[in-house]
Amino acid sequence: MANSDGLSPRVRAERTYLALVVGLPLLAILAYFVFAFFLRDHIGGCPPACRDQDLSARAMAQADFQGADLRAANLARNNLTQTDFANADLSFANLAGADLTGANLQNANLTAAALNDALLHNADLRNAIVRGARLQDADFAGADLRGADMGAATLDGANLRGTVIDDSTLLDPRWRLVWQIVNEPANGRDLAGADLRAANLTAANLNSADLTEADLRGALLAGADLAGARLELARLQQARIDDATQIDPKWRLVWEIANNVEAERTLTSADLSAAFLGSAYLRSADLTGANLGGAHLRDADLRHATLEGADLRGADLTNASLQEGSLRDADLRGAILTQTDLRLVDLRGAVVDSTTQMADYQRLAFDLATNGGKDRDLSGAFLPWADLAGVDFSGATLAGADLRNANLAGAILVNADLRGATLTETDLRGADLTGAQMDDADLRDAQLDGALLP
Repeated sequence: MANSDGLSPRVRAERTYLALVVGLPLLAILAYFVFAFFLRDHIGGCPPACRDQDLSARAMAQADFQGADLRAANLARNNLTQTDFANADLSFANLAGADLTGANLQNANLTAAALNDALLHNADLRNAIVRGARLQDADFAGADLRGADMGAATLDGANLRGTVIDDSTLLDPRWRLVWQIVNEPANGRDLAGADLRAANLTAANLNSADLTEADLRGALLAGADLAGARLELARLQQARIDDATQIDPKWRLVWEIANNVEAERTLTSADLSAAFLGSAYLRSADLTGANLGGAHLRDADLRHATLEGADLRGADLTNASLQEGSLRDADLRGAILTQTDLRLVDLRGAVVDSTTQMADYQRLAFDLATNGGKDRDLSGAFLPWADLAGVDFSGATLAGADLRNANLAGAILVNADLRGATLTETDLRGADLTGAQMDDADLRDAQLDGALLP
């Protein structure tokens, strides 16, 4: 029998069942999202449910957040002195610049949290998980880190002085070494080859330490005692020292050169032996008689620099530029010059032997500049950008030689064979070319002022 709406009881029942089957799950899903995104924190309250919340403006000193869920919460620059975070989950939380002096962080999870510039004076971090946290410039003075897991944490510039650690503290070897330096002072420490990048070594005792080849880039060395320390080939770029830093004058000079851009420095007779001066700016510097033996000068800018009589034995000048500089009478034994820019460099009188690493064309340019080229067979010689000013090439065979951009000012080329030679943009001012054979020589843009032509 049909009802007033014309539907049989069976059809009505089927429709009701279908509405319940489809509608109830949809209502449940809608209720979940309303709770998760709008009501959870209000119903649960913070604490303990503080996940993703912005708490940066709250007064939370001495607050109780034991066991609270603070994942990804924003607590930046907050006053959290003596706040209790024991067993709290602070993973991925932002605590940058927060004052956590005396805070209880026992067993807290601080995985990947941001704690850069945070104050953690006397904080209790026993058994806390701080793995992968960002701790740049954080101050841990007096903090208890026993049993804490700080593996893969970034501690650049962090103050570890006075912190308490033990064998159960998981700390990367680099930072454990920094902790030892600042908390277990000792003269003459062996730190050769140590990785001390961005280490906070303020006022540290490094007296007479062996820091040979140590990496001190970005290290904080204000007030540190480095008197008598060995710093051969130590990297001092971006290291911060001040007037209170005790460091031998030689190494203070090396630090100053490595960190400051200054053209036309006067460094005559300076002792820069075994100095790490990679990428240093020494353009137009006067290094006459300087000791650069064993120095690291890779990628250094030495354009127009004067290194006359300098000691460069064993120096590494890979990819350095000395364009238009002077190495006259410099000692280059054992030096690495194979990829050095020696365009128009004066090599006269330099000391070169079999241990000097230089390209064949560079060695030839040195030989000609020092010993001359009179009557020599230099057919097809490759000598672009060579400084050969005033060299005697009389009677020499230079047919087909490549002398592009070379400096031949004042050179003697009397009766020289220059047929087919490339002399484009070559400086031939004042050169004597009397009787020279010049058939098919390319002289485009060559400078010929005052030259005696055939």
